[in-house]
Amino acid sequence: MPSPTSPSAGYVTDVAYLPGYYPFMAPARMRYVASLQGIRPPAVREGFDFLELGCGFGSTLLTLAAANPQGRFTGVDFMPVHTDHIAREVAATGLRNVRVLCADFANMPADLPAFDFIALHGVFSWVSPELRACVLEIIRRHLKPDGIVEVTYNCMPGWSSLLPHWTVFHAAEVLAMFGSIGLGHAGRLPYHHNHWELCAKPHFAGQFQGADLATVETLKDHHANVMFRWDLFSRRQREAWTPRQRAEAAGDLFFRIALPQASLPHTVTYGGVTAGIAGPPHDRMLEAMGHSSWSLPMLLDEPQLAEFTAESLVEAVDAGVAMGLFRVDGGPAIDPVPPVETIATASLAVPLEFNRRALERKDLANEQVGLASLRTGAGHEIGDLHAVILDELVTGGRGGIEQRIADRLARTEKHLREHTTGRPITDPAERAKAVGAICGGFFATVLPELVRQGIAVWDRDQAVGKAL
Repeated sequence: MPSPTSPSAGYVTDVAYLPGYYPFMAPARMRYVASLQGIRPPAVREGFDFLELGCGFGSTLLTLAAANPQGRFTGVDFMPVHTDHIAREVAATGLRNVRVLCADFANMPADLPAFDFIALHGVFSWVSPELRACVLEIIRRHLKPDGIVEVTYNCMPGWSSLLPHWTVFHAAEVLAMFGSIGLGHAGRLPYHHNHWELCAKPHFAGQFQGADLATVETLKDHHANVMFRWDLFSRRQREAWTPRQRAEAAGDLFFRIALPQASLPHTVTYGGVTAGIAGPPHDRMLEAMGHSSWSLPMLLDEPQLAEFTAESLVEAVDAGVAMGLFRVDGGPAIDPVPPVETIATASLAVPLEFNRRALERKDLANEQVGLASLRTGAGHEIGDLHAVILDELVTGGRGGIEQRIADRLARTEKHLREHTTGRPITDPAERAKAVGAICGGFFATVLPELVRQGIAVWDRDQAVGKAL
């Protein structure tokens, strides 16, 4: 995070923002949460408009633009070092659906259109009160009637020990600010924060019963000691949908098992709360779903799941998403995926120019690399060393790849480190063994998911991948 020591005209400008892809800003994630709350999400198949206020170096903006060619993406930032970088990346990757503006929130261009999605990552906490008022006015004027706003900000009580750095809000304050421009709360991310049972222990249930929205959100934050919130807002009212109505509203969202080796019981821990999934209907759903992607209408109509009510199936999907058993995508992933041995030795390609550029790593800094998936409409992150392995695999094939990676590390004077001690691995034989283990892990887990999402395509699928 940049330091707030020298604001200029209400902005933090002394340090450039750190680059990074934020997966919860993908339209599919926002649309799922809205539908969970009974709010009909914006349609995206025929095109949509996405605005990011305070887009930084544009890592998320550009990745989402590459993953959603039907969308139109606008990024606004006050710092030329950010917007100049985005402009160079747009030119280098050939993205035609990105507009970048170096602009003041108080003086936005007159030709700014209306948007289906408006996202602000941290901006609310990093600008002056006057500029926050400008942000709210931009949203009031430019959010479409069925649009969604995503705002993230530092919040209490988690930030109480770090005050007075930044601007910190109670959830009720932000709900009131957006309420003043006619927007209601449309849920939050990460997914489990939409379920109080995953934020507070069961014996606190009485606190939540009958509480209003602001109180419920405040209670969840205090029980989970939340320090950073991802809130969604919309002009649409919450509806009491039937499962079929919910399925219709989110029929183009797809759910799949998050990990190929997933099994029951499935247990997660969020803060001090441990929860689990075991038994029906999840056991039958795992059997029926396999590695395929399923929409809610498909699940409700699946004969193997006919013994369960529509209500129980939708609840099971939401519980699975909240606890990481299922993932949400904006489109179906490829299924089946060829065996690992077939993929690893096949002729591979990376169709998107955006992704090919992302794989060109001049240095290794132990950072994440965001790649765009046309199938999911989102980004997928891999480590920069895995990006190097994929690049070598595409350009040089499977044969001798371990040695090529080891040689590349030696040329750039980058050392792997021993897991338990942190000791640099400099011995050539030891380094070769470590590189072999890393490549083995890449082939076993990372590469199949890249193929599943269409980021990497193997020989017979190359023509299909280019056409997606």
